[in-house]
Amino acid sequence: MNDFEKYFKEIIGTLQLTRIERKTYLESLKNTLKRWEIKGIIQKGEIPDVNSDLIWDWKMSQDKDMVIQMVESLSKRIFNYRRKIFGLKDTSPNKTYISHYVNELMKEGMPISYPNQKLIDKFFSGEKIE
Repeated sequence: MNDFEKYFKEIIGTLQLTRIERKTYLESLKNTLKRWEIKGIIQKGEIPDVNSDLIWDWKMSQDKDMVIQMVESLSKRIFNYRRKIFGLKDTSPNKTYISHYVNELMKEGMPISYPNQKLIDKFFSGEKIE
């Protein structure tokens, strides 16, 4: 195992990712580091500390991607179940509506916790991710 694999394992920690998700996260981290290098945010070949603000920003962006996938999955499930529930027969799920309530759930029922309040605000505000 090379140093980058160890670094990646340290960042991921105890997350239970599928093989495909793990590969996606690994590629995303490599691409993000390269993008930061090109933008001059980090030096060539530099690897930020696993608890740095940059890495937490990357983690937050991965969380947003997962939440988007969760909303899409939930929307598809509702669409499929409406065929089996008499009262939902003529309705269709609205992703925007579902997304709003998942967002509210994450604020109150399943609150996210990052070491920096600015990241939490960025997560919910839709602010641009570096």
